Amino acid sequence: MESLDEILRSFGKKGSERLTTSTSGAPDQADVTDDPNAPDCDVCDGRRWIAVEANLGTPEFGSVKPCECQERVWGANVGASLRRYSQLGSLERLTFGNLDERGRIEHVESASFRAASDAARAFVTDPQGWFVLLGPSGTGKTHLAAAMANQLVTNEKAALYISVPELLDHLRAAFDGENEITPDSIISQIVMAPVLVLDDIGVGTTSNWANEKIDRILSYRFNSRAPTILVTSADAATLDERIRTRMFDMILSQVHRLESARHAPGLEESGLPKALFDSMTFDQFTPRGRFANAPDQDSLKYARDACKAFADDPQGWLLLMGGTGTGKTHLSVAIARERIGLGESVLFRFVPDLLDHLRRAFAPNSGLSYDVLFEQVKTADILILDDLGGESSSPWAEEKLYQLIVYRHNNRLPTVITTRLLLDADSSSQSTGRGRRQTTFTDAIASRLKDQRVVTILPISAPDYRE
Repeated sequence: MESLDEILRSFGKKGSERLTTSTSGAPDQADVTDDPNAPDCDVCDGRRWIAVEANLGTPEFGSVKPCECQERVWGANVGASLRRYSQLGSLERLTFGNLDERGRIEHVESASFRAASDAARAFVTDPQGWFVLLGPSGTGKTHLAAAMANQLVTNEKAALYISVPELLDHLRAAFDGENEITPDSIISQIVMAPVLVLDDIGVGTTSNWANEKIDRILSYRFNSRAPTILVTSADAATLDERIRTRMFDMILSQVHRLESARHAPGLEESGLPKALFDSMTFDQFTPRGRFANAPDQDSLKYARDACKAFADDPQGWLLLMGGTGTGKTHLSVAIARERIGLGESVLFRFVPDLLDHLRRAFAPNSGLSYDVLFEQVKTADILILDDLGGESSSPWAEEKLYQLIVYRHNNRLPTVITTRLLLDADSSSQSTGRGRRQTTFTDAIASRLKDQRVVTILPISAPDYRE
């Protein structure tokens, strides 16, 4: 990785002055040395500098300026050198000129994209502070960031573009004893970039070593208030705390979130099977149950009334707890029917199937985007998670469910959850309709499900209706 000075020095011009200031004094001798490749010029007679026409006593009197022919040489050399320094490579094709101001409407909400695009154009005219782009994959973040870097180069301002995974690869390779480039020299070039574009923050930074390197770069640029463009598709809550606090500093950073496209709501978009949609209504739900005693019937009636109230005004969470066949799924589908009938977007997901879909999205030949799929579930207007706890337990599954639960809990997004599990492992007196069972919820998930400021808990104690 070459430094900017090394690249600019390759054509015999010290570029930092030209890139940051305009000088009115006479040029250095090295600057006026004839370039054998320079074109002949009748204006300056080949000297490439001409005197400024100014009155005696004015600050400009006696100064010189580059001739048009010199400007042409500089323009070609500086432009080529800045493109080489930027490391944009194939991303040079991504400019504001070929950017649809609406974004890719099938992936991104147009209003959020247009606002970010307008702010990006303003930022590159006078880069000050930090510009942070958030949003799921496919919403156009990289195009915007690359367009900003390309525009800076066009404006003859030095900008360095690099993704975090690529940067970490450079740093790992630099630990090779035979490599002349050291990790410190790479970090030094990154932190000293006049404008830094750092893409894919949060990707590949699961280790303490990786977080320490990114934190070192951001801390330097944070303290020096260096113009920086940061791009991430990660949930802010999953980022390292020090990285997160710098990225979202209220004074230094302007933050722009690209929202996923909101498609017209309906049964097909909900993921709800049509057979369930047609058969599971509030009218078809009977609080008498089957062979249910009086307390069981009371629990069924209370759950039905609470679900109807939620369907009228979705606020907070509903947690429907009970054994197999107690009507939990029936009530959750009835809620979905009511909201879809009002033209609202509802996402219904059977948790074991959801995790299978997320796993398949990681496959190299998958046509699905994991980030897009997970973001859709996480940010759904109304989310119904059916049979939470029915999935095969694994650290990966627990982590994904934890991220999902935390995000929706923190943002108070309307959510309905059905489960056969108990909240407390020692709640031996709590019935599930088919005997007693212990919870497999992690403490972190159980804590949020028990938060009665957000969650209405509806235990249903009734026999299996299907038996």
